[in-house]
Amino acid sequence: MAAALVGGAFLSAFLQVLFDRMASREVVDFFRSRKLGKGRLLQKLKTALLSANAVLDDAEEKQMTNDHVREWLDDLKDAVYDADDLFDEIATEDLKREAGVEPRALVSKVWRFAADARRSKLGDELERVLERLESVVKQREVLGLREGIRERTPRALPTTSLVEESSVFGREKDRKAVIELLLSDRGERNTSVMAIVGMGGVGKTTLSQLVFNDGVVKGSFELRAWVSVSDQFDICKLTATALEEFSSSSKKETENLNQLQLLLKNLLTGKKFLLVLDDVWNEDFNIWNAFLVPFTYGAKGSKIIVTTRNESVASVACAVSTYPLQKLQDEECWDLFAKHAFDQHNFEARTRLEEIGQRIVKRCDGLPLALKTIGSLLRCESGIRKWEIIAESDLWDLPPGKNEILPALLLSYHYLPPQLKRCFAYCSVFPKDCIYEKDQLILLWITEGMLKQPNDSRTLEEVGDQCFSDLVSRSLLHRVSDVQSSFLEVSDVELSFSMHDLVNDLARYVAGRSFFSLDGGNAHQVSSSTRHLSFVRTRYDVASRFRVLAGKMNLRTFLPLNTDEVLHVLLPTLRRLRVLSLSHYLRISTLPSSIGCLKHLRYLNLSHNDSLIRLPDTIIALYNLQTLTLAYCRSLIELPSNMGSLTCLRHLDIRGTPLKRMPSGMNRLKDLRTLTNFVVAENGGTRVRELGELGNLMGALSIQGLQNVDSYRDAEIVNLQGKRYLKRLVLEWGSDNNITQQNCLNVLDKLQPHWNLRELIITSYSGKSFSDWLGHGSFSNMLVVHLESCKHCVSLPPLGQLPSLEKLIIKGFDGVTSVGTEFNGSNCIPFQSLKYLEFVGMCSWKEWASFAIETGGLAFAHLQELCITNCPQLSRGLPSHLPSLTALSIENCPQLTSSLPFAPLLRKISLDDCGKVSGIEPLLNGTELRDMKIMNLSTLPLRFLPLNMTRLNLGGSREIELPIHKCHESLQYLNLEWSCDSLISFPLEIFPSLKNIHLAAIKTLEHLSNSDGSPLLLHSMNIVHCPEFRSFPAGGLAAPCLTSLELYGCRHLKYLPENMQALLPSLQSLRILSCPQIESFPERGLPSKLVTLSLSKCDKLIAGRKDWGLQSLCSLETFAIEQEKNIESFPEIGLLPASLTSLKIFYFENLTSLNSRGLHSLSSLKNLSISQCPKLHSFPKEGQILPASLTTLSIYAMGLKSLDNLGLHHLTCLKEFRINSCGSLRSMPTEGLSSSLSNLFINKCPLLAKRCQRKKGKDWPLVSHIRCIVIDFVLVT
Repeated sequence: MAAALVGGAFLSAFLQVLFDRMASREVVDFFRSRKLGKGRLLQKLKTALLSANAVLDDAEEKQMTNDHVREWLDDLKDAVYDADDLFDEIATEDLKREAGVEPRALVSKVWRFAADARRSKLGDELERVLERLESVVKQREVLGLREGIRERTPRALPTTSLVEESSVFGREKDRKAVIELLLSDRGERNTSVMAIVGMGGVGKTTLSQLVFNDGVVKGSFELRAWVSVSDQFDICKLTATALEEFSSSSKKETENLNQLQLLLKNLLTGKKFLLVLDDVWNEDFNIWNAFLVPFTYGAKGSKIIVTTRNESVASVACAVSTYPLQKLQDEECWDLFAKHAFDQHNFEARTRLEEIGQRIVKRCDGLPLALKTIGSLLRCESGIRKWEIIAESDLWDLPPGKNEILPALLLSYHYLPPQLKRCFAYCSVFPKDCIYEKDQLILLWITEGMLKQPNDSRTLEEVGDQCFSDLVSRSLLHRVSDVQSSFLEVSDVELSFSMHDLVNDLARYVAGRSFFSLDGGNAHQVSSSTRHLSFVRTRYDVASRFRVLAGKMNLRTFLPLNTDEVLHVLLPTLRRLRVLSLSHYLRISTLPSSIGCLKHLRYLNLSHNDSLIRLPDTIIALYNLQTLTLAYCRSLIELPSNMGSLTCLRHLDIRGTPLKRMPSGMNRLKDLRTLTNFVVAENGGTRVRELGELGNLMGALSIQGLQNVDSYRDAEIVNLQGKRYLKRLVLEWGSDNNITQQNCLNVLDKLQPHWNLRELIITSYSGKSFSDWLGHGSFSNMLVVHLESCKHCVSLPPLGQLPSLEKLIIKGFDGVTSVGTEFNGSNCIPFQSLKYLEFVGMCSWKEWASFAIETGGLAFAHLQELCITNCPQLSRGLPSHLPSLTALSIENCPQLTSSLPFAPLLRKISLDDCGKVSGIEPLLNGTELRDMKIMNLSTLPLRFLPLNMTRLNLGGSREIELPIHKCHESLQYLNLEWSCDSLISFPLEIFPSLKNIHLAAIKTLEHLSNSDGSPLLLHSMNIVHCPEFRSFPAGGLAAPCLTSLELYGCRHLKYLPENMQALLPSLQSLRILSCPQIESFPERGLPSKLVTLSLSKCDKLIAGRKDWGLQSLCSLETFAIEQEKNIESFPEIGLLPASLTSLKIFYFENLTSLNSRGLHSLSSLKNLSISQCPKLHSFPKEGQILPASLTTLSIYAMGLKSLDNLGLHHLTCLKEFRINSCGSLRSMPTEGLSSSLSNLFINKCPLLAKRCQRKKGKDWPLVSHIRCIVIDFVLVT
């Protein structure tokens, strides 16, 4: 059974690719032309590879405990890569011949001679590869590797139902949720299955133990049993174990499955039972069904809990409900780690090691197994150095005897099939925390030959999609919503995924030395065995960063790079590259012609290069190129004329790139799957016919410039109706459209897409009406329709007939005055699936009419969100009843007098400049309303807030009165701006659940009150430009959870809240701006947890700075002070605490010197910014002025003439120095700059810039050691 589950060795899939290459026509023909003993060399190579393949399973197991075997596998992989590269060269030569590029006539003999020389060289290189491969294979015997043997990874101890609840943290919410699912009656069967799914080590077993031992659960089931399954789903064994558990008797001594199942059936019949199957891997539906039979005889409500890492297991088990178990939260992680890492009596060690411990916890990224394992490992270690080593170690570097994490995660890897192992290992080339965009990663897998061409009709892209889904279902990748840290190009949040840090460690472990992610400190580890390389791009990547790659000519993947030196010097040497990214760089205007020498290249990404103006003609020599990404190259207006020669091209992405025309011959790209845009040029309308021959297009296609298509016959030849794999289609006419309206309609008629289309966008169409196919019910898969700027249309198409339509946007239809029955269609319930409807910019639209339906149904029955914006003449006719509506937005519709629709499920409403609408009050009575935004309304019957309202935003509505006569217990977020002019005192006590409050420009507000003095739940408070505001609640603002307080433009406020230190214990950020009457901080000082303090235009408060008492604030890290007239020297000694790490001094009109003693007292200071201090011209000769801890120094808009005496050469920690807008600054300091400095940025300093010019400036010797120098946004190093 285990053999059926285990996926096989990582290298075996790679070898299979190589065997297929060796059997290909071009390779066989090559060896015949060499006349090498009828393929003797090829046969010897195949024999050596087969010999290696025979022991791969054994080697993959042994590498976990034997470093010599791991090294042998890396050597074998190197040799296989070399062989694959050579076979690829043979195939490339064949592609050249097929492309018809051989010279003719007089030079043909010379060409044949050169071709023969290349073939001879390839043969010699293959012989060298064979010699190396045979040498590697011979070592298998020395290492004791055996054929057909696969030693099993030592099986983990079987789990039991017992749990130490005091050691469990952060799972109470999960426990309650699972128990609720467990005790709910779902489905008609007596026995149902629920699954707990999550990655290895996330705590599935622990959660199941908590549920199993819960008192309510115990009382709900007559019988309970716990069975630890693991990898071997042996029906006999598992049935016997379950029988033993349920009956509490000794194990039955029989292997007769029939007898076992009969006994179990008799035991369970009519009884309600709970069975936990922990750690299930079985994906065989038939095996599961055979096992399940006796359990179906239990009483109704019987449950089986399955824990698994694989969503497919849950699917096979027909789970009625699936609970995805997530990582622990930060606070819970620390509690769990501390429980295992610290002796409860050793408080001194805990205090000393806590900072390093927090770093270790962050690396564990919410994984309980990792937290417990590493915590236990460190329990007896009190030395800081040992903790630092663990904090910086990779997963596999932890002591093997105590490292439970790697074996636990390795199980997930072992069960992957060989092809999926290669795909998983490839993810190791990307840095941790990066976001993987699904389609881009699949393209890279295809490029690297990691996906085998299927025997069925599926494409490689579809195979890749399945592989990606498999990695997600096995919890090795997970979906994310935050794409801020994306490494690959992310175009759709729904397709964005990430990998747990420890899973990334696992990927790098199994990938070996072939894959490498370069960062600042590990460049020396790049070797000749490195084939796939990535690095985290910075804005200025200097050439020196890549010098380590000199001689690394075997690289296949290079993601990404920059600088001219790299492009022109390094790039031509990397001739085995298959993947190259030059994405997101601003300074690449063109590529070197040597790009054509990269004959193995399959993937080239040049997206988001604003300076790229052309591609070299030599790009057409990239005969293997499969993916070319040119998205958002804003200066690129044309492609090379002979693009049709790239016959292997499968994906061409030119989204957002302003091409004027398409090159001729696009119809030769028969394998093209993705063509994001096709531009029809002026006087080139017939060129659109070339699309007709591209029958394999899939995904999204945008056809631009349709106003240039003169004949409907050209549109007909495009044959969109035959392109069944297209999911999204954009048809775009130009805005300066002079084509006749009838011709527009004729062209649109012939551009009818296949009925399988899911999304249709039409823009700038000039016809008066639409084609009959638009809105036809046969488009049963259409989910999204977007019609925009169709200014001459006088009516809308019958889109109500589209049975699956979920999202509809109508924008800029200047000719439409009424929307009626034509919009709904006929003989159907209109818009039966529509969830989102938006009308925007309908300048002539007056009426929305006729919602009566002949069929008796209800129009818009499933509509959830309705938005109407900028429809200035719309006056009447909104739908009267929208039973599913949850969000309603009406903006800039000043003439609308209709009553708002009855919407019992409405949760969110936004009204802006639509003061004539009626029917608002019934909506406010709705029990579901949670979020209300009211802007620019003069009146509103706001006598009360809805019972469950959590968020209220009022803006530009001065006459509206806030209902303050009763308590609003649900409101959590309140934003009042330029509203509620009658509000003088704001009673905080009637908003007991309020978390965030923002009060801005309320003219009459004077006070905040809290009459009962009870603690508030506030987290954030902002009071901005309230000119009459004078005081906080008497006795102080009791808000123990408040973390942020901002006071801005309160010119009459004299005092901060009383007793802040005690009543605001959680305050971390305090900003006081333009409050000139405040004289001091509270008598007892500021809260001890304050991290950030900002002061600006507070003359009285700053004048009394000697009484601030900030020295006691040990948590204060950032201090910013602005707009001060009277200070000449700053900061005074003892003014600021030693804990400060960042200091910003802005707009000091009379500052003439920096106080060196005051600065030196800031022993933790890392970042110092000084800006707009016009009288600070120079520095006195008093030694080192700045603290030695400084890492970043920024000087902006200063009157400085010299940097002498600042002591920059003594700052041994300084990494970055920024000088901006210092026009009088003439030179660098004569004493030089620190040798630690790695980044120097000079901007708008003409005198200084001239002296720092590379090799020519007088100050160049003073700065030449700096790795990265940028002058006026140009990299000069």
